Amino acid sequence: MGYPAAAMTRFLSSAEDGARRYVIEIGGKPAGAASVRYPWLRGPYLELLALLPEFQNRGVGATLLAWFEREALRDEARNLWVCASRLNTRGLRFYGRHGFEEAATLHDLLADGFDEILLRKFLLGPRLGPRD
Repeated sequence: MGYPAAAMTRFLSSAEDGARRYVIEIGGKPAGAASVRYPWLRGPYLELLALLPEFQNRGVGATLLAWFEREALRDEARNLWVCASRLNTRGLRFYGRHGFEEAATLHDLLADGFDEILLRKFLLGPRLGPRD
């Protein structure tokens, strides 16, 4: 997303109640980072999933999402949440392939004129029938 390395370092090293930051390592080598906020709207919110280019398209993101879901189910969470920029079509397709559906459009959240898409995966099984 083009964030400066210093800003990412500050974010990942900061301590916040309800947020956990993770370094993703593969073969002892840093491969990326993740940040999970929990609790958040009856489930965890994956607020950051970032992989270095050489680790993309190798199943690392899918493995991380599987872990994210297992942890949420262990905690009996109802939802999984992620957010992606409308411009991040690869990310939106990735989350869609893993069962996330658009829950809301957040206009001008990070910058004027840009939409962020809040996505939800409902963990309690398929919804039946229309919503009332």
